[in-house]
Amino acid sequence: METIAKIKIEKLVFPHEEKPALKNIDFEIVRGDFIVITGGVASGKSILLHTITGAIPHYHDADLTGKVTIMGQDIKNIPLNRMSNYVGYMMQEPQNQIISLDVYEDIAFGLGNLEIPLEQMDQRVKTALQLVGLTGYESRQTAALSGGQAQRVVLAGVLALNAPILILDQPTAELDPQGRNDLYKRLGQLNKTQNLTIVLVMDRIEEVLNYANRVLYIRAGEIVKEYLPEAYYMEQMKHRRGRIKHLSSSNKDQSRPNEIIAKISNVTYLYKNNLLGCEDINLEIYKGDFLSVIGLNGSGKSTLAKLIIGLLKPSKGEIKVFDQPLNKGKLAEIRSQVGFLFQNPDYQIFASTVEEEVGFSLKLRGEQNEVIGQKIDESLKFVGLLDYKNIHPHRLSRGQRQLLALASILVSDPEFIIADEPTSGLDENQGYMIMDKLRHLSKNGHTILLISHDLTMAKDYSNRLVALHKNRIQLDISRRDLDQHLDTLKAIGLNFHNPISFREVEDGSLQA
Repeated sequence: METIAKIKIEKLVFPHEEKPALKNIDFEIVRGDFIVITGGVASGKSILLHTITGAIPHYHDADLTGKVTIMGQDIKNIPLNRMSNYVGYMMQEPQNQIISLDVYEDIAFGLGNLEIPLEQMDQRVKTALQLVGLTGYESRQTAALSGGQAQRVVLAGVLALNAPILILDQPTAELDPQGRNDLYKRLGQLNKTQNLTIVLVMDRIEEVLNYANRVLYIRAGEIVKEYLPEAYYMEQMKHRRGRIKHLSSSNKDQSRPNEIIAKISNVTYLYKNNLLGCEDINLEIYKGDFLSVIGLNGSGKSTLAKLIIGLLKPSKGEIKVFDQPLNKGKLAEIRSQVGFLFQNPDYQIFASTVEEEVGFSLKLRGEQNEVIGQKIDESLKFVGLLDYKNIHPHRLSRGQRQLLALASILVSDPEFIIADEPTSGLDENQGYMIMDKLRHLSKNGHTILLISHDLTMAKDYSNRLVALHKNRIQLDISRRDLDQHLDTLKAIGLNFHNPISFREVEDGSLQA
C-alpha cells in the first residue's frame, strides 16, 4: 500500500493562544483510503483539514511543531497556489468558495487557472455536474441556489480539478437525505473505481460509513481513537437506542388549542429570475405546535420560512401572523414576538463579542443591565458557550456559531420560533440538546416551526409534519398518522421506513 500523506503534529498553536488547537496527531493516509474524521463541536476537525491542505501555515498563521507531507513533500515547501495538484479541498461553508455569477463559470474557474483547454474544460464541468446530481444547472445563477445546491456546486468545482486526494469538510451538511445518500454513493464509486483518496469530516456519519474504511475520532484537538467503520457503527447504535427509548416514553402527542399563530393563504413566490420559490401554499400554524417542514433541497422550505417572517413578500396570496397582516405597519411588532434562526448563522451574527451578540435584542427593548447580564449568562450556559462570552464570534467554530445564533434568539423568549436547520454543524448529542430545548418550549406554549433535513429528529420531536414537493405542500399530517403515509413520503424522496443501517448493499438488504 502506497502512503501518500503523513501527518505528524506535536502541537499547533494560533497566535495569542496558549492552548494548542491540535496536539499529538500522528497518522498516515494510504492511496485509496476513505477516511472519515468525526468529533464534537470545536474539537479540531476543520483545523486538521486546514493543516493537511497547507492552508495552515500558508494562509492561516499558526505555530506548527511537527511535519505534514503530501506525496513526499513537506507542505511548507508547496506554494498554496500549487496545492490543487495534490488535493481538492471543499470548505465547510459553500459561500466561501462560490465566486462566480453562474454555475458553469464557478466550476470552470479553477480549471481556467490551470489553463485547461476549453473543450476539455467543458467536458470536466459537465462530468462534475453529473457526479453531484446537478446536470442542466450550467446557466443557473449561483445567488438563486439553495444551500444544498450551493454545496453541490462547490463540490463539483473541486471534483473537476481531478486532484488525487479529495478533502471535504461537512460536504452534506445542507443536503436532504436523498442528496446525502446519492452523494456518498458517488464518492464511494470514485473511491473504488478510480482509487480516489478521500478524507471527509462529518459530525453525523452513519450514512457514509457504508463507504469508509477508517474512522478517526478527534476530541480537544487530539485523535483519541481510530475505529473500523463496523465498530464505530455498533457503538453509536448503543447510544441511539437509549435516546430513542427516552424520546418514545416522554414525547407524546398533546392536545393543541385552536388559536392560530400564522395563516398562509394561497401564497406563491417567484424570485426575480422567475424561478419558483413556492406555489399555492395554504397552511395554518397553531399555538403550541411543533411543526416540521421537510422536503428535498430546492422544494421551497427556506422560502416559506422567509415569507412567514416577512423577509420575502408574496407574489400572490396573503400571510397573517398573530392575526396581523405582514405589512410595513405591522412588521416590527410581529417580529418582536418571533425568533428566526437562519440556516447559516453568519447571516445574523454581527457583534464584536459573544456577550454583545446575545444581549443585543435585550438592549433594544430597554431592559435593565442587571437583567440583561443574567439572561445572557443563562442563555450562553444552556448552549455551552458561557466560557466564550468575551471573545469575537468569528473565532468560534461553525457549530459554535450555530449555538450562538440560537442563544441570541432564545434570550428574548419569543412566542413563535422559526428554526431553519438548527442542528446543522452540530454533533448528534448537541443536536439532541437543541431539540430538547425546543420541545420544552413547545410544551410550555411556544410555537416552533422547524425546517429540517433530519427526518429522524423531525419524526421524534414534531406533532405535525408538512412535506413540500416541487414547491407545493404534498402532505400536512399529524405525527401519529405518519405510518399511514410512509409510501407517499418515500415517493417524494423522504424515506422514513428504516434508519440507515451499516453496509447497505445494492439489492436493498442490510448487513449489521
